[in-house]
Amino acid sequence: MTEQLVEKTYQDLKQECAPISYKEIEHFFARGMLILVAEDLDIIDVALMIQADDTQQLNKWISQEQVIRVHDDYAIKWSKKETILMAVTAVPWLLVQEKCLEDNPKKDN
Repeated sequence: MTEQLVEKTYQDLKQECAPISYKEIEHFFARGMLILVAEDLDIIDVALMIQADDTQQLNKWISQEQVIRVHDDYAIKWSKKETILMAVTAVPWLLVQEKCLEDNPKKDN
């Protein structure tokens, strides 16, 4: 059986990006599928780079620790504080960002 991947646009992903409590997504952490995006990056741009399999850009962000797999320290902190994160899916990952909702710029492209 072959999977048909549907490429999403910036607008598609922007509509899917939403605040969510860490408690609702901690099972992604347990499976090693939760990725933290630095606050100075646009989480939608990162999702698009994953979708496009742009390994050069992704490796740059990873080496600069701007895109990292969530580790125990974050999970413990978020769980204790009942943190709300911005989240978007970039199959097979769930990307999250600690950015405040008011600080999340909206692009109109």
